[in-house]
Amino acid sequence: MKLHPLSRNLRSNCFLIKLKQMNFIIDCGLNVSGLIKFPPRDNLGTRAHPMAAETEAPSNSSDPMVIENEPKRTKLDPSIDTANGSTRRSRGQFYVETPVLSSVDWKSIDFILVTNYKNMLALPYITEYSEFKGKVYATEPTVIFGCQMMKELVHFFGESSVPGSSRQRGHAKTEKPNIFYGFTAESNLAQSLYTIPDVQSCVDKIQPVRYGENLDLYGVNVTAHSAGYCLGSANWSIICDTEKIAMISSSSIITDIHPLPFNKSVLDDADVVILSDLCDSRNEDDVRLESILPVLRDIGNYAGEVLANKGNVLFPCVLNGIMFDVLDYLGRHLNSRGLGCVPFYAISPIAEESLKYSFISGEWMCEERQLRMYIPENPMVHKDMFERNLLYYAARADSSLQEIYQEPCVVFAGHSSLRSGAVINFIKKWGNNPNNAIIFIESEFNFKEAISAFDGLQIKTMHLPIDIRLTVEQVVEMIKELQPREVLFPRGAVKNADDIRRQIPSSLVTLYEHLDIVNISINSQYKRTYMAENLASEIYTTNIGETKVAALYANLKTYNNQTSLIPSVSSQILKQTYVIGNINVPGLIDRLTEQFYGCLITLDDDIKTGKCTIYVDSPKVVISLDGNNIRVETKDNYTRKLVSDVLNQLLIAF
Repeated sequence: MKLHPLSRNLRSNCFLIKLKQMNFIIDCGLNVSGLIKFPPRDNLGTRAHPMAAETEAPSNSSDPMVIENEPKRTKLDPSIDTANGSTRRSRGQFYVETPVLSSVDWKSIDFILVTNYKNMLALPYITEYSEFKGKVYATEPTVIFGCQMMKELVHFFGESSVPGSSRQRGHAKTEKPNIFYGFTAESNLAQSLYTIPDVQSCVDKIQPVRYGENLDLYGVNVTAHSAGYCLGSANWSIICDTEKIAMISSSSIITDIHPLPFNKSVLDDADVVILSDLCDSRNEDDVRLESILPVLRDIGNYAGEVLANKGNVLFPCVLNGIMFDVLDYLGRHLNSRGLGCVPFYAISPIAEESLKYSFISGEWMCEERQLRMYIPENPMVHKDMFERNLLYYAARADSSLQEIYQEPCVVFAGHSSLRSGAVINFIKKWGNNPNNAIIFIESEFNFKEAISAFDGLQIKTMHLPIDIRLTVEQVVEMIKELQPREVLFPRGAVKNADDIRRQIPSSLVTLYEHLDIVNISINSQYKRTYMAENLASEIYTTNIGETKVAALYANLKTYNNQTSLIPSVSSQILKQTYVIGNINVPGLIDRLTEQFYGCLITLDDDIKTGKCTIYVDSPKVVISLDGNNIRVETKDNYTRKLVSDVLNQLLIAF
């Protein structure tokens, strides 16, 4: 087995796994942290803020693909201006970083397994712009929220939000471009975003699965287990013959949040554990959460103080995941402080879809919230707020909000990077009033760098990051007793590898990095084989004490990485009788005495080796007993048959 990490960002996983004759891709994460390097813009159709300068493709690039592929990238890279035969990019375009997708032969990939909605954002680059023809599996919430996230990214940063793009200029999609080429030779992972039709076409290709559903992928059994990170988040177990591989991605063992808790059975009897998307234990500033309640209390108290002073609260965020817990807690907390009439506004292109889907996803939630459905109560508190007209949603911050908008209020708006979306409009609206506040809870973006793009702000800022991902310490504690043969950690998340090895001495600890090729030993001594029904009906067993035995005559067939036993016509000719049991030497001598009456029979017993030899004087017969082997030596065929019959009487034939 080989593991090939394709992403250099710890939070946007992508792995190529070669197992037996099959190739798997685990996750297709997209690194969007680079968005913070761009200047902000709103998303209301106004002119985008210009970048520092136009970017022109190097004419003397040593890469011959530069000139060849530039025209083909017009569709997926709408910032390219090909007017007058030039290769100049228009201003205001955002770029994201993909995994190293160009290193993969996509025709050879059989399956893609997705762990959560954040780790599928690069999937359209594969399904729509490569030769991938395999199957994609993910849980239903992962598909729904992943689709929403991709659409939101396109609305905020994609082609449809860039005035004067190639699509708006009338350029038609004539062929699928080679999108695995970056816009400069030095930055060959930078890509412009896909389009809404790409997203929908991609999502249509995904096959939803449920937790615990066993997928038989040509002899390899794959199962999704709850990861506890968000609705539908999954860790995958891959069972190949007698070997079990556990793929642990974004996971959480915090129990006081809304998703189903982490299912530890994914680690049971695992031979190999591959870990990814762990909290970076090297960063001493990161807060390790054992419970989410303390940080929720801090958020509630701070927001309550701001609102009590007639200020407004802004949360830059994505409207899914942990935001559901923040929204629920804040609604209850403000109500307990006599601020229950303060309205909440969720403003995003996906706000309506995300909130409404969360209302009906009770089966993917923790047991406490599932029980509410049978009382009956709403599993999410924010549904009650919605029904009481305390929670409103809108696609954008424009005139459509006028009839329902009032202050003071709480606003949840994207994007978390503060580079696009309605959050920019509210920063402009509230930024000069020190009574207002921005609360940053996202841990993916540096909040100081995000807010630095806005000069002269008087609005208060509070950084209360919520990172519920597993830490290295939590993982080590979980697998101490399980003793898997090998555990793989991302090097970037490990502070002291020697300390880990001391804590799990029975496991081989391996650290991997971007583009490593890690060889993992799979020592399966047995092969799972299926038996044809008509062959099974012909098997007859024989009882030997408490054991049943049977002779089997069949052909072994291998197809699509699966082996099976099928009836064999030719094997009928080769059928023979098998015997089983232990020879009782005194009983054998008594039987021989009866058959060869009057003959001299002697026994030579070697106690050290356990061998014994019986000599019959007339006719001449030598019978050697050596463990499981019996040897009869005689020149008379009649005598040989007679001795064989005696031996068979002392054994069980089948």
